[in-house]
Amino acid sequence: MTRMKLLGFLMAGLALVACGDDEVGNGGETGSELDGKQLGSLTADEADEVCNEFRGQSEAISKEDMCELAGVFASGFGMECETTKQECISAPEEPEEPDTCGASQFTGCTATVAEARACVASIANAFRSITCESTLDDIQDLGQTAECAVMEEKCPGSIEGEGEETEGDGP
Repeated sequence: MTRMKLLGFLMAGLALVACGDDEVGNGGETGSELDGKQLGSLTADEADEVCNEFRGQSEAISKEDMCELAGVFASGFGMECETTKQECISAPEEPEEPDTCGASQFTGCTATVAEARACVASIANAFRSITCESTLDDIQDLGQTAECAVMEEKCPGSIEGEGEETEGDGP
């Protein structure tokens, strides 16, 4: 179930912990005055600014990238990746999930804006690298970077998704 938790984070949580437009090439660093601030200490306006920046990164992941991820995931259940990918690409756009990014999502998080940006940039880069040649293990490893280890340490549950537990996970 760990794969499902990670996939849930990547699909729904990327908008919460993503970074600005195409700053991925430089590690997601934008030189923002907020870089050194902890996410949990942001004002509502600052959190909105960070959320807007985060949304840009999720928008930089193409439908084809998402569909390749879906294809690799489906291949774990015996389906053909390329077929699943093409069906996904041909499907009409899904309505967007309600956006819940805001100061309340960062409560108790001691990671800095720059640390969150680095984690999401690494996830976004990994997302874009998934192809039908990838495996389920590659998907599981999407959030397993040094940058994201910092996020998980300073904001427990941010990588796995809020409120999700599996067998063996503690309360």
